[in-house]
Amino acid sequence: MKNASFILALALGVFATTAASACVAEYKAKKGGQYVHSRMSIPESACSVGAATPIVAGTLASQGMQLLAIVKVTPGG
Repeated sequence: MKNASFILALALGVFATTAASACVAEYKAKKGGQYVHSRMSIPESACSVGAATPIVAGTLASQGMQLLAIVKVTPGG
């Protein structure tokens, strides 16, 4: 029984750590004629391509860039 409690506590600890971390969006963008392939941290609540798109597009627009595509979104920072 002690082992089961320990395993449960360990699993909950790992879940809590993962849930608290941000996500990473990998994207392709362009500024003028220059193409960029990079990553950006996004909030955990936007950890999908659909939810990340307006956040990444807005951030890039403020830097004078145009989002071309979100390549992938990965949980954890």
